[in-house]
Amino acid sequence: RHFDCATSYENEKEFGMGLKSVLEQGEVKRSDLTIVSKVWKDAVRNGRDAVRCSIETSIQDLKCEYLDVAMVHWPVPDYHIEAYKELEVMVEEGKISSIGMSNCQPNDYEDLIASGIKIKPIVNQMQVSPVMYRPQIIDYFTSRNIIIEAHKSLHRGGCLDDAVITNVANKHSKSPAQIMIRWGVQKGFVVICKTSSTSRMVENRNVLDFCLDDDDMEQLDSLTTEEDILIRHEHEKASLGMY
Repeated sequence: RHFDCATSYENEKEFGMGLKSVLEQGEVKRSDLTIVSKVWKDAVRNGRDAVRCSIETSIQDLKCEYLDVAMVHWPVPDYHIEAYKELEVMVEEGKISSIGMSNCQPNDYEDLIASGIKIKPIVNQMQVSPVMYRPQIIDYFTSRNIIIEAHKSLHRGGCLDDAVITNVANKHSKSPAQIMIRWGVQKGFVVICKTSSTSRMVENRNVLDFCLDDDDMEQLDSLTTEEDILIRHEHEKASLGMY
């Protein structure tokens, strides 16, 4: 049971109220959950005290006692290394179990390593789907035993009518969303997707009773173009300069 949270999502208090209720009722144990939060860019730029305040506020709002994974949401140049090192201190204090990266490129990771960090990140959360597949970056991180967590795994629903995806979906009698999620599962990613629909939540979880064959995977792998990757990289660079 993995919950992907962040200060910028502005829903941690609501999540915390729900979590408190189910824990008090004994429906789940805290140890059964993986709760993730992220430090937004303004706190990263404002220094280590702001990073600490962000994490402590998230823990308080989420009512979760500690974070299983804390991430720097964006590797803001000249600031993200110090932010990461403050997270290391909070691991030593027991407020965080593990540290992750988000939207990081290989050069961002290499900068972290060169800075002498003591705790290696366990995960890099990045946009991954059949229509945003960057195998070179993915291979770089997985070869270093860093898990890839795929966000926007459904591309915000923008490609559910793609001919390749719908053909594969029809072949397996599954929805296009289930095909996209299953693709990520078979790649070995931690796949996260967002919906406000209870029925779609159930549908999105029902992806373990079928497998995509090699031809399916090859077709889905081919959907991302070089232009798509270039546009995404330009978006990521622009995002580093925005609060």
